[in-house]
Amino acid sequence: WREVLKWEGRMDELMEGQTNDGCNFILSVFARAHRSGMKSTGAIEHARSVTRLEERRVALLGAMERFRDQGEALCAVGDHLAMLRKRQEAATSFNRVRDIGAAHGFFSLESDACLGLGDLAMQEGRPEEGVELLRNALAAANLSESNESAYILNALRRLIAALFVTNAIDELEPLVPRFEEAAKMESREIGCLSCDELRCFYFRARLLQARGRPHE
Repeated sequence: WREVLKWEGRMDELMEGQTNDGCNFILSVFARAHRSGMKSTGAIEHARSVTRLEERRVALLGAMERFRDQGEALCAVGDHLAMLRKRQEAATSFNRVRDIGAAHGFFSLESDACLGLGDLAMQEGRPEEGVELLRNALAAANLSESNESAYILNALRRLIAALFVTNAIDELEPLVPRFEEAAKMESREIGCLSCDELRCFYFRARLLQARGRPHE
């Protein structure tokens, strides 16, 4: 990623004469490099750079009428604004994603946007609203137009975590086995034990503890 970012100062020069697809590709490459940099160093400045680059992609993809990709880029903007603690701006981005999803029938965008909004609500001390948004994310994931299992697994993971916070044990009972089933499917798809399958043990242990059976 460091080698890629050496060229960032010449990014606009690289984009000159390119098609919209070419410009989108170049912006994506630099955004990915900053994501890698953030994972490697933890430097928050990378989140600011990702936000800036993804905002340019949002405008470009809208002009290209690639609305699903536009919504995904806008979700990335919201996620990184949330990392920067710009929660109101993040919520605005996620609500725009919901509008795009509703206008073009993309349930995956509705799911992703509700996950972002639900997480924000939980962080801001509004658990009832947060859980309701995360429930909506799961419902939309069930209707997702592509890679349904990944959307369902992501929504289940976040909803289950929120329900533990609110101590909604009865609602958790059927969701934890469902998460386990989805996680095992993920492991089969990738050909090795997934992190989510390991997370199942943690969820089951917490559920037993909440039921007053910690010795199990």
